[in-house]
Amino acid sequence: MLKKNEKFLIAVLLGFCAYVFMSSTFHNITLAYELGKDDTDTFIWQMIPESVSMLLIVFCAALIFKIVYNLKHKRVFIYENARLVQFIGLAVMAYGTFLGVWKFVSPVETVAFMHNMFLLLGAFFVLIGSVFKAGIRMKEEQDLTI
Repeated sequence: MLKKNEKFLIAVLLGFCAYVFMSSTFHNITLAYELGKDDTDTFIWQMIPESVSMLLIVFCAALIFKIVYNLKHKRVFIYENARLVQFIGLAVMAYGTFLGVWKFVSPVETVAFMHNMFLLLGAFFVLIGSVFKAGIRMKEEQDLTI
């Protein structure tokens, strides 16, 4: 059975993921409405990075939900969680790379100036996943020791 503070943490994480997803959805809808009123060629150039961002949020939210599901069922130190954390990092790094390329391809100014931050954040998540895997290996060796 989960402790009260663990249940609270899981509820906060799920609420945060839902908030980020809903605010991003609302932002995309309002951006599409505002840009839809503007009948120029720049609409697609501004909408593509926003849509890729939305896909990244959905993908990462799904992975976080899976991690939280594992935590809820007391499966914390398993390779699946480490891989999920690394997948989140790789997705964030891929988005940073996309923004870096988009900065040079796009004729309009977008949020591409933040690509270095996404690359660094993604590398940090990949590192945390690797440290998590090393901890799991150490735990397994400790469990095998008499």
